[in-house]
Amino acid sequence: MLLNVYISSAADGYFLLRAVEIPELKVKAKRFDDIPDAVRAAAAAVTGKAPGDFEIALDY
Repeated sequence: MLLNVYISSAADGYFLLRAVEIPELKVKAKRFDDIPDAVRAAAAAVTGKAPGDFEIALDY
């Protein structure tokens, strides 16, 4: 499943991320390179799917 993710804010040393396809998903990541894994783990927790089922497209 493709998730279109965007950075909704960046403050206090964290990126706050949202996904268009899962509006209730809110994810914090400390480093830019942590974003894909953080989003996959949060999406898996919300949907019950495996983290590997998600492809991340980051829009910033």
